[in-house]
Amino acid sequence: MKNGIHLIRGEWAVAIAFGLGFLISGGLPVRGQTTQSNQSTQQEQPSGEKPATAEKPPVNKEEEDAYKALSALTGQQSPEVISEAEAFLAKYPTSLYRANVYFRLVNAYLSTGQAANAVTTGEKAIVENPENMDVLSLESTVLPRVTNPNALDFEQKLGEAERFAKRSIELVNAMQKPEGNSDEQFARWKNERLGMAHYGLGLVAYMRGNTAVSVDEFDQSSKIDPAPEPLLFFLLGTGEMKLQKYPDAQTAFEHCAKDPWQWQDRCKSSVEQAKKATAAPAKP
Repeated sequence: MKNGIHLIRGEWAVAIAFGLGFLISGGLPVRGQTTQSNQSTQQEQPSGEKPATAEKPPVNKEEEDAYKALSALTGQQSPEVISEAEAFLAKYPTSLYRANVYFRLVNAYLSTGQAANAVTTGEKAIVENPENMDVLSLESTVLPRVTNPNALDFEQKLGEAERFAKRSIELVNAMQKPEGNSDEQFARWKNERLGMAHYGLGLVAYMRGNTAVSVDEFDQSSKIDPAPEPLLFFLLGTGEMKLQKYPDAQTAFEHCAKDPWQWQDRCKSSVEQAKKATAAPAKP
């Protein structure tokens, strides 16, 4: 098998739904309800971990078959993913595929509403491999959503998410294209992780109440990510309304209103609010 992973894009991409509800009236959509479809796509991608210089452990057929079976599971099979991934990690403690399996497992926990398990598993994966770009990026988007703002460790968790995002950006930008991957495939792989990391930085700034920084990060993510989520555009538009960038807010809300999801009507009404704000006479 080439140096790559089967990335289940739809799994982390719809994981934008824990927490934050205390900042937006009515709460944010729950995991798995933000897109019009839960269909997953699989494609072989560069590994989420930086290539090691030491000799890599061999992969036996049993391990290879177990990983292929796990990779074949879709985003709609999260309980099966959890079972298979947990068994794989327990059985193959030195596997080359551990970074990718951890990524699948964190996603699966998110999709089944197991926020605490998603966080602890992601942190464990990063301790095991501090250069796991997949989990670093994903974890940076999870921590801001699941941390209670009234908790004593709130700022600590936001700082952790911020470090994860920045470290992932550093690693992704420094990574060389692995042999056997096309330029297009590698560019998409990089943009997915950079998009996640900037999304995470935007969520951190959002939770801190720093509107200008959150808008900048959400905007970067929306331009980098090959498939930005509608919630990202909602948060972007909300921030731009606060900054009185009404035409930009209208554009963001139009993006979040384009596809069916549970906040589509809210996005549509926000479009009209942005239009009215744009047309209103400037205050003296």
